[in-house]
Amino acid sequence: MAAVPIQFSEALNLQQLGVPEASIKHGLTTMQSDKWIICVEPTQVSMIDLQNNAQITRRPIQAEAAIMNPASNILALRSGTTLQIFNLDAKAKLKSHTMTEPLVFWKWTSPSNLALVTASSVYHWAMVGDAAPVKVFDRHPSLGANTQIINYGVSPDGKWCLIGGISAGAGGRVNGNMQLYSMEKRVSQPLQGHAGSFASIKMAGRDDPAQVLVFHEQKADAPAGEPPKLFVMEIGRDPAKGAPFRLAPTTIPVPADAAADFPVSLVIDGKNDVAFMLTKMGYCYMFDIHSGKTMYRAKVTQETVFVTCPQETTGAVFGITVRSGRVFRIQLNGQALVPFITPTPSRYRLSQEA
Repeated sequence: MAAVPIQFSEALNLQQLGVPEASIKHGLTTMQSDKWIICVEPTQVSMIDLQNNAQITRRPIQAEAAIMNPASNILALRSGTTLQIFNLDAKAKLKSHTMTEPLVFWKWTSPSNLALVTASSVYHWAMVGDAAPVKVFDRHPSLGANTQIINYGVSPDGKWCLIGGISAGAGGRVNGNMQLYSMEKRVSQPLQGHAGSFASIKMAGRDDPAQVLVFHEQKADAPAGEPPKLFVMEIGRDPAKGAPFRLAPTTIPVPADAAADFPVSLVIDGKNDVAFMLTKMGYCYMFDIHSGKTMYRAKVTQETVFVTCPQETTGAVFGITVRSGRVFRIQLNGQALVPFITPTPSRYRLSQEA
């Protein structure tokens, strides 16, 4: 059998490191970069150092949630509406703030900015100086009170934001909604879909890179069995430089046994201009951003993936499975890609291996 174009491996297991099953779930276990995994347990916070053979440090910290800065040993803690930022190396508290309403989601969008999402609004908290969180925009009505926010991101140029969430739909369906917000124009565009991400790609015949939004679209009122689509569109290009890059939507080939499946994340491999989409049922789709085509599809796990994170130095993607705590790594296998696709170049052969 020919080699497949992704490399899959299990990096470690959180339960084997002593993290209790109840703590391995959304909100309690976080991975903001390939440096640390943070787990909030009933009486302590466990910090797994991925740069040091998964060495685990346990601190007697009482907190409801914790996330580590993607670049530095700076830990953000939340208890109720109180937020605190600590520099672990200096053993010093850097900042603190009490929100006027509870947080429902938070994420480091860069080493210098912490995004805070409440039931009504999105805030950015700059780590420079002593400034308080600043409100950036209000959540769109399509991301109402019954929506669970599962992701947030900021574009490479810092001028666009994308927030996404899921909610219960008719007939047991899980609906996805996203909101694209322009910080310059202060306007929002609602999108129907479950996952999206920003990327910067180099285009043939152009001097400037293309900043694109890659996202999954599945309309709530779509007929049963209608497959979702992948969109790739450039945002924020100066009109004086020419028309923005935009692909016609491409159909995502969902297998017959996954009609009710939905994406939980879309992660960019910036080294190879590839997007990896992981779903609740454990499928991994690999898309070529330049063409929008699906290069590969496979079921990589039987368990639900609740955390994903890119490894920017290699283009790989990390994922963590709920409760079991398997931390896996997926990476493009470039040497196998050309011979894998070449036999069927017109449709990018798919695999449905378990």
